[in-house]
Amino acid sequence: MKKIISILLAVMLVVSVTIVSTSAYNNDDDYSKMTSGSVYSPSGSYTVDDNTPTCEEAVVGCGGTLADTQALYFQLPKVDPNQKGSDWANKFNTDKNGVCQVCLYWWGGIGSDWTDYGGGKVAWVGYRTTLVDAENRIYKGVVPNDGDTPLVIWDNGVNGGMDDTKEIFNYARQLADANIEGALPGDYDTLPEGSPNEDNMDGCIQIINYDPDKAVENPLTHFLNYSSDWYVYYGDGCYGNYPTTSPNYHGKAASCVNPEHNHPKPGDVNNDKNVDILDVLALQYYLVGLNLPEGMDFDKLTADVDGDGYISIIDATRIQRYLAKMCNIDGSKPYKEEA
Repeated sequence: MKKIISILLAVMLVVSVTIVSTSAYNNDDDYSKMTSGSVYSPSGSYTVDDNTPTCEEAVVGCGGTLADTQALYFQLPKVDPNQKGSDWANKFNTDKNGVCQVCLYWWGGIGSDWTDYGGGKVAWVGYRTTLVDAENRIYKGVVPNDGDTPLVIWDNGVNGGMDDTKEIFNYARQLADANIEGALPGDYDTLPEGSPNEDNMDGCIQIINYDPDKAVENPLTHFLNYSSDWYVYYGDGCYGNYPTTSPNYHGKAASCVNPEHNHPKPGDVNNDKNVDILDVLALQYYLVGLNLPEGMDFDKLTADVDGDGYISIIDATRIQRYLAKMCNIDGSKPYKEEA
């Protein structure tokens, strides 16, 4: 029943966006954005700017509380000249610091209706999200956890319109709408145990999936809105299939499936492809604040051997126990020789 409701809402979402967008594209003066007074008003702007509220501001501004929200993450695609639709950052949405604006749009629930502020239904492109990890291109958006916000859409903050003679028309990017009511086993192949929180997607990240068979054609622009895969976000650009509370989670480095992260296995602190006493030495130098010996690397991801989010003497002890064949590197027993 839950999936049927989500499907119906998805159809309604497409229709609602279509209605909002069609009314906004009548002429150059009808492109909408929010003013600093938290009210949508006609503007000549095609894109978001610093006056566009953040997701948090939208929730609080519409009477919600941040205590009843869920944090969603998104990795900005890496530009690939051979992959159409990977170029989310462009001259229309990059600020003076070179940061690409990324937005979240949701239909239904707190923040989706600004009638009390004179704005009516929230206009495309939604609200600004926050770049939380520039190196790994990770953005965070806070979304209501009110039971009335079943779907979200990530976009690149560009209102491209429907006039394909305008340059900006070709710069708008968005994902297909995604269900955030929760991912139970079978809903998403990438989360075999479901989301960490059964009723929502708090702490999860959406990664773009370029499979054309899973993409949805935008009824307005006829661009492909690519789908996304859900993973649990571990931080530092690492994401994986299992919650940190799962017995299948073996630490951030070992559980990370981000193809951009080619980290060696946990315990190989100095990145020499071996787990040995030199890794214990590197950890000890780090923990007492000494400079590492010349030529020795230090990998914070593999140094967090037990995956608890901290680098401590416990991690050094785990490596020592592993070297003494008292446990496996993930802490499990009995010790097994690696193939």
